[in-house]
Amino acid sequence: MNPLLAISHISKKFAGNKRFAVHDFSIEVNKGEIIALLGESGCGKTTILRMISGFEAPDKGSIILAGQEVVGDHVFVAPNKRGVGIVFQDYALFPNKTVEQNIVFGLSNFDKQSRKQKLMDAIAVCGLDEFTQRYPHQLSGGQKQRVALARALAPQPKVMLFDEPFSNIDTLRKMQMREDIGKILRETQTTAIFVTHDTRDVLSLADRVAVLKEGVCQQIGTPSGVYRKPVNSYVARFFGKTNLFDALPVPGGFQTPMGLIHSKNHSQLSTSKVQLSIRPDDFELCSPDASGCFKAKVLNDQYMGSTRELTLNVCDCSDSNFEILLNVSQDVCIDDRVCFFRQRKDSEPGILDG
Repeated sequence: MNPLLAISHISKKFAGNKRFAVHDFSIEVNKGEIIALLGESGCGKTTILRMISGFEAPDKGSIILAGQEVVGDHVFVAPNKRGVGIVFQDYALFPNKTVEQNIVFGLSNFDKQSRKQKLMDAIAVCGLDEFTQRYPHQLSGGQKQRVALARALAPQPKVMLFDEPFSNIDTLRKMQMREDIGKILRETQTTAIFVTHDTRDVLSLADRVAVLKEGVCQQIGTPSGVYRKPVNSYVARFFGKTNLFDALPVPGGFQTPMGLIHSKNHSQLSTSKVQLSIRPDDFELCSPDASGCFKAKVLNDQYMGSTRELTLNVCDCSDSNFEILLNVSQDVCIDDRVCFFRQRKDSEPGILDG
């Protein structure tokens, strides 16, 4: 199956900057996929979005959308000819137009009958039936987001682009909006790419994620794959707290400062030294007589709601502090020396490139 969107080796450097905003970025996106571009501010994710939409031209590389080359050598298709829908961070609604008029605005290229049908479909799928005659100032933030989404979806674009759709929104509204947008995109089988700096957006919405740093793509994969098997320490840390430490491949796993970490992947390595990433929730408390456990001292105990986050000192070594998440039902005290933990049997450590 050919990808709906194929981006090949695009790069962009803005005048006056020594560093590339985006350097040699490639990805293929299948129909119906939801892709996240994840990274810190200034990493190039919005520039990629703008090059897909046609608001920026790459210095080199190509973009093929639905079988048509829209960017390439001596090829540049105008934004309004690409069939791309965009939802901006600030919604970009017309304050003097009703919800219905805002949605219809994006349908000017269709005949009257098609406009009416597409308007009705967009209103229905985005749940806006009760708000069609309201103005933007009469809507909540979530309702404005749905209007912006309906306007972008109405022309049935080949791909939808979202620029930081959940930024500057309180936690409760953000959770609901993520759920609403995800449901709409899945129901309409819409191909979408969204920009975010929040890993929670990625974990709850994306089929795959591209992690960027200073214009360079670090890793592309499923959210769970990138979380569990990051390729380097930057990706590992960006996706949340983790334990990073040097290790040597040995029969049965990896030898670390705190002891043997069991793994089936150690035999695949040609190097003599690696760095491992093991998430706090890959460890669990166990009884002192459990096989493969490590003795530790509890340095800190932080209540996190559904879990407790412990900082443990392994074997009383000051350079061997590892964090572990455990259930709130487990009673652990600071300075407790009877705590033991072991790696979960079903978990594999992430092996980092550097």
